[in-house]
Amino acid sequence: MPERNAYFFKCFAHETRNDLLKLLAEHGEMTVESLADASHITASTVSRHLNMLKMQGIVAVRVSSPSHYYCLNKDEIERRFREFRRYLNIDDGRPLEDQLQA
Repeated sequence: MPERNAYFFKCFAHETRNDLLKLLAEHGEMTVESLADASHITASTVSRHLNMLKMQGIVAVRVSSPSHYYCLNKDEIERRFREFRRYLNIDDGRPLEDQLQA
């Protein structure tokens, strides 16, 4: 479990990946090209970061030839954060947003 968590949280430890995640949160589905334009970085750099995020389940991809559309995998992100909170024994079963307000 600790190694799996390390790979997951490493995805959030890079400014470019955080910027890409924010863009996906704001715009929903986006192509590599639209993410590259919005973030002012090359498409190859975007692809490299998206691949890491995809491998950890943080983003999902929908293929509609010839384009690939990326979006946040919100269910997986929430599941993994809940799993980590249980690992730390700090999850009391309430939704995370309720726990944060307490």
